[in-house]
Amino acid sequence: MQIFVVVKWISHEMIIINELKADIFNAGATKYSTGEKGNMNHDRDFCCGGGESRLVLIMALKKVKGNIERMFDKNLTDLVRGIRNNRENEAKYISQCMEDIKQELRQDNLTVKSNAVAKLTYLQMLGYDISWAGFNIIEVMSSSKFTLKRIGYLSASQSFHCDSELLMLTTNMIRKELNSQNQYEAGLALTSLSCYISTDLARDLSNDILTLLSSTKPYIRKKAVLMMYKVFLKYPEALRPAFPRLKEKLEDPDPGVQSAAVNVVCELARKNPKNYLSLAPVFFQIDDRLFGALTPLEPRLGKKLIEPLTNLIHSTSAMSLLYECINTVIAVLISISSGMPNHAASIQLCVQKLRILIEDSDQNLKYLGLLAMSKILKTHPKSVQAHKDLILQCLEDKDESIRLRALDLLYGMVSKKNLMEIVKKLMLHMDKAEGTIYRDELLSKIILICSQNNYQFITNFEWYITVLVELAQMEFGSKQGHVIGAQLMDVCIRVQAIRSFAVVETAQLLDVYTSTSQFTIMQEVLYAAAWLCGEFVSELKYPNKPLRQC
Repeated sequence: MQIFVVVKWISHEMIIINELKADIFNAGATKYSTGEKGNMNHDRDFCCGGGESRLVLIMALKKVKGNIERMFDKNLTDLVRGIRNNRENEAKYISQCMEDIKQELRQDNLTVKSNAVAKLTYLQMLGYDISWAGFNIIEVMSSSKFTLKRIGYLSASQSFHCDSELLMLTTNMIRKELNSQNQYEAGLALTSLSCYISTDLARDLSNDILTLLSSTKPYIRKKAVLMMYKVFLKYPEALRPAFPRLKEKLEDPDPGVQSAAVNVVCELARKNPKNYLSLAPVFFQIDDRLFGALTPLEPRLGKKLIEPLTNLIHSTSAMSLLYECINTVIAVLISISSGMPNHAASIQLCVQKLRILIEDSDQNLKYLGLLAMSKILKTHPKSVQAHKDLILQCLEDKDESIRLRALDLLYGMVSKKNLMEIVKKLMLHMDKAEGTIYRDELLSKIILICSQNNYQFITNFEWYITVLVELAQMEFGSKQGHVIGAQLMDVCIRVQAIRSFAVVETAQLLDVYTSTSQFTIMQEVLYAAAWLCGEFVSELKYPNKPLRQC
């Protein structure tokens, strides 16, 4: 069937050539019959219709020849299909394809070259080096046809980088595209340039990109605003003259352009917030994300923000907006806590709204709620401690990232009053927890909770020794044995009042190990137990028994 289609297509091309020959012959015959005089090549001109007609025929033949050649070239689809069908000899097949591509790149036909560049781009994504084809990529980029040009710019964005030596050849070509009347050609150049812009390109093209900020097309303005950020990174000298134009885009009528300008200023403010304090009135009207960086420099700004933000938190039902507002309020309150004592109501409001996020069935919202709660915990632990039950419930979540985030919160929620309760629930949770890595993290967090700040929250060290001995006998392979052993030795050595109890407990560990062959006991803990029994043997009622076991 495919052979029939090919033959039919070639026959169609030959019919076109024959018709063209007939037209040229008839034109020559007409010229001869009118009695026009020619030169000594008159007969030949009659046969071919004159020198001009002969040129037309040659061009037509070349076009048909090129069409026939392209028909047998492999396109990108053929390459992908071939790679899938040659799994066992993939390297050999790709090597052969590379040779074919090099042959295609030597041809004059730009369509054939663009097809070769498209295949090279795919191979580059598989890890093959195509830097040797840089000149060919630039040649395809310079095509007057958008469909071919797009392939060239895509390949450039994939294979070129800011240190590529060939970039100097692209300056005038990219400038031409930026000044094109076709918005998609200008947009294509901006998108591709962002991937490999160098210091020289940023310096040479900054004015052209800045001009595009005044384009009548929002599509171009948005891309130009975002591109200016890349220019600032490579050529900081462009920031000062461009800043007034960038500031204007913050009030652009198109929301996409306005959003792009906000993002650029936000990124710039991360590096030096002080330079952007003058934009506070503008941002007060359009966005509150920047205030987290600005309020530490100007406390009065934060005080003015609290009321409208809390009103928005009360009224909005959009979870994404709610989270952003809460984040901003937290940042503001942390920065001005010393100058604004009456902010407890705002903190309680944020915590209550975060509880709604954590209780939501959406795992992403739950994670964000826990993340924001941890920020409040650093400065207002008591406000978060009231929601201890909710955080403990998160330990039952199927998502391990949520469980780990809940563990981090519990670490900061501990007090002398609730330490034993939290550790008890964590121990119960450990019995049914799945996954060695998670159980290791759980065990580690229990020890960190108890030992933080030099055992600040422990009121009963005998209880803690019991916890450590119980952890040492957990039936799972843990890498925390050395931590448990170190804790046993540290408490026993430093807290003399419970030393006798601790030595007896560790002696029982040795007894359990030797009498029941309970090999699940961590080896590092047994080493610590043996050392303690030997060092404080006077604390034992029957010292010979553990000594024989050792």
